[in-house]
Amino acid sequence: MSLKNLLFSFLVFCYTSSFSQMVLNRDTTLNISENNTTFNSAFSGGINSGQFSEVDLNLDGIMDLIVFDKSGNKISPFINDNGNYIYAPKYRNNFPKVHDWMLMADYNCDGKNDIYTYSSGGMAIYENTSTTSLSFSLVTSLVLSNYGSNNLNIYISPVDIPAIADVDYDGDLDILTFSILGGFVEYHKNMAMELTGSCDTVAFEFSESCWGLFYEGLNSYILNCPNCQCPPIINPNNSNSKQKHAGSTLLAFDIDNDNDMDLVLGDVSYNNLNLLINGGDNQNALMVSVDSVFPQNHSNTIAANMHVYPASYYLDVTNDGIKDLIVTTNSQNNSENFESCWLYENSGQNNNPDFNFVQTNFMQSDMIDLGTSSFPTFYDYNNDNLLDLVIGNYGYHDANNNPISSLALFENIGTPTTTEYDLIDRDWQGISTINLNTNLNIPALNLSPTFGDLDGDNDKDMILGDADGKLHYFSNQAGNFTITAPNYNNIDIGYYSQPQLVDVDRDGLLDIIIGEQDGSINYCPNSGTTTTAIFDTIIKNWGGIDVDTNFISTGYSSPKLIDSNGIYQLFVGSFSGTIYQFTNIDGNLTGQFTPVNSTVSTIWDGGKCAFAFADINNDNNPEMILGNLSGGIAYFSSDTLLNDTTATYLTNSTADNFTIYPNPASDRLIITSNSYGTVSVKNLLGYTVIMKEKRNNQLKINTSKLANGIYIVELNKSIQKLIIK
Repeated sequence: MSLKNLLFSFLVFCYTSSFSQMVLNRDTTLNISENNTTFNSAFSGGINSGQFSEVDLNLDGIMDLIVFDKSGNKISPFINDNGNYIYAPKYRNNFPKVHDWMLMADYNCDGKNDIYTYSSGGMAIYENTSTTSLSFSLVTSLVLSNYGSNNLNIYISPVDIPAIADVDYDGDLDILTFSILGGFVEYHKNMAMELTGSCDTVAFEFSESCWGLFYEGLNSYILNCPNCQCPPIINPNNSNSKQKHAGSTLLAFDIDNDNDMDLVLGDVSYNNLNLLINGGDNQNALMVSVDSVFPQNHSNTIAANMHVYPASYYLDVTNDGIKDLIVTTNSQNNSENFESCWLYENSGQNNNPDFNFVQTNFMQSDMIDLGTSSFPTFYDYNNDNLLDLVIGNYGYHDANNNPISSLALFENIGTPTTTEYDLIDRDWQGISTINLNTNLNIPALNLSPTFGDLDGDNDKDMILGDADGKLHYFSNQAGNFTITAPNYNNIDIGYYSQPQLVDVDRDGLLDIIIGEQDGSINYCPNSGTTTTAIFDTIIKNWGGIDVDTNFISTGYSSPKLIDSNGIYQLFVGSFSGTIYQFTNIDGNLTGQFTPVNSTVSTIWDGGKCAFAFADINNDNNPEMILGNLSGGIAYFSSDTLLNDTTATYLTNSTADNFTIYPNPASDRLIITSNSYGTVSVKNLLGYTVIMKEKRNNQLKINTSKLANGIYIVELNKSIQKLIIK
């Protein structure tokens, strides 16, 4: 490497390791490609268990798309731009916090879709109150139904999906849901039109305890059950007994154009959808047939075949005015992740559909989706002085129910100032085939990478954390990583280790901090040498940190210790997706760290978040890649000129803040602050070109002799970028 490149790399390293202020803007403009194809919506965040609805986000009269991911309770809004769906996360803040399931339909007939969502063993409704901007207002936190003697909540399980449809064709939306005992579908009739002549009332009546006169028991059906009396389902393992209902998804619409609601039903333990045809009418439903390979027989297409617990949604996503069928999984933890959104395009009519299978990864093919969970870190794998990106995951779905965990390598194919990534390997170093789990002699799950030189040979080695709480050491051999020590130093922190190699005590040796499932952080000081690392001590509950402890015992802490202008700050990802910030670390390694109520906590892109900071475009400000439970990533840049972004400012409160102006400058520069000390102006080779003592609140510097370009202004280790032109 030339002296120039060496000095440049050193300066970049210094300023990517020490940040005085981070101005983070959500940015979707960074290009990422794979196999010579650029992702249209790379940072949409992945989908594991998507639930699809329509709503007009930007109030332009065109229905946009909402994807609620049951895995992580994540709302992902997409603007419909002439048939192209553009990720628009800024609208996420317009929605209330919801969980388990969310459907959108127009409850009060005002032309605006409202929110139906799970609430306390039942359902809440939020009215769409949008006028000049998207907004929602709670109508009721628990929808009640008149059971005759009293009003009780309509029971809806958090693992079910109810059907919301105008069952009796009177103009208001009714509810179909499985009873609390399971097996029979209850019909709760909306009485708004009967009572007021308008939809704008929440008034339900328990109308039928076995709507359609059928019984469902674990993907088996008994039809024609008058008075809710059915012959038993014969099961070879438990004869003469009905099967207990464990979870089902419902979709009601008129599929045969006879003015009554038919039913598409998925079961929690099975992979198929069942179509139940209503042979009655819209006042007296009677299911007369069951098609267990829907929509194959109905439309001469392939049957839905989701690995577990399919759910179906009926909405227009091809922008032709005709509703299409989307099949996903309603399984929160065992989904087909990156291929879990099947699209069937409807070439027929809404009430007489002709479904044609299109793809298994609708929307997902346009975004970075690495399966379940994503754990990013920056690492220059090819020594070209451009920071590449390595992302671990919990795993890709496998048909045999054995997730495949791996590392994805994104090569930085841009320039020192313009970053661009190419996803060149989804199983980098073949980690998915290495039996890191030495107890079972199988590959490990939940791979979280970190890099650092542990053997003093001037290249970075790799440590992987896994789901069993272990660490695995890979030595760097000319760019290839060789497993040197599985179960490294017998470190076992419990479950779901999230390591970072960092010199915690500033003694010149890399230590390890490790997040874990319970939300605490472990500290392993390095008692070895620069050539032989020794980790023989685990300090648990480091800093007294336990993220998400106020509402859950499994915080899934993911720590990053960052040198901010010579002072350590600790950022910790969590199960909830909140990023926590802590200070009071230097000189207090055995004490309690101080939580900071920082705006970093406003950054959110899904549950089980993990992240990486680095200056990847040499602007002397850090960028952030944020991973989530859905296997996607978000990008936050430090480009303050971006439009339509979410800005977050992260400032070290103990640093010396100062202001420089004008910037860009030509012949003079003015520096103002309450701090005194030495001011240095350095070029990008690291050379000091101007040095002045600041003894007053304002210092003027003559810059007329400086060549045009970018410089770094430093005062007491705080830095600012200066442009001369």
